[in-house]
Amino acid sequence: MSTPLLEATGLFKSYPAVKVLKNVNLTVAGGDTFAIIGPNGAGKTTLFKVLSGELFPDSGQVAHEGRDVTTVPAWQRVRLGFGRSFQVARVFSDLTTEDNVVVSVEAHRRNAGLGQRRPLAWAPTAEVREGVMETLREVGLVDKRRVVARLLSHGDKKRLELAMCLALQPKILMLDEPTAGMSPADRKSATELLAMVKERHGMTIVLTEHDMDVVFGLATKVAVLHYGEIVAQGAPDAVRKDPLVRDIYLGHGGAGAGHA
Repeated sequence: MSTPLLEATGLFKSYPAVKVLKNVNLTVAGGDTFAIIGPNGAGKTTLFKVLSGELFPDSGQVAHEGRDVTTVPAWQRVRLGFGRSFQVARVFSDLTTEDNVVVSVEAHRRNAGLGQRRPLAWAPTAEVREGVMETLREVGLVDKRRVVARLLSHGDKKRLELAMCLALQPKILMLDEPTAGMSPADRKSATELLAMVKERHGMTIVLTEHDMDVVFGLATKVAVLHYGEIVAQGAPDAVRKDPLVRDIYLGHGGAGAGHA
């Protein structure tokens, strides 16, 4: 049996008076699109932060390719192959779309020992520019490459953040509510883009998401959190049919009932 790409074992996390995660166990295999769902307040965001290194658990272990990374901070996990997006897109607002991706391409090259340690005021090489343009084409932002990021629409900022993640060439792409705040048309476009990225790169994706059409349109595996505990985990169809899941989260309307 191959080593899981990402594995959580016995995770507990509390804030001063609230137990948020209670003995959480999950396994993400290479190539999975693993969705973490659950009602508001279930602990999804806290679990996501623990898995990505933004928070450390009170007890339990997070392992990446069999290596204990429980106390490895998020910025170091990037060097191990983690890419991360946020509910509100984090981009460099005063840089152009193109220069945002230049930052990520340069960061990847330096981490890989391919870049020179130069000051920030630099002229990117032709090779770097080529990588930037390829990534912008992939997410559909070439025509907006010279637009200052703060002027982009919400949906385009999310695309830019995804481009910055892809430029790091991650092994595992962690997406925190990738369609949050989007219109139905933008959600559909974002879902199609993520499916295309997954197919093209064969990467592993872990995501939290409220929109069940997005979840069941992308996920190969789903875990359901309820009051900090995983109450179901497995293939999407099996999870969707689970009576407990339908009772506490999906309702009796199926996939479309899970919007929150």
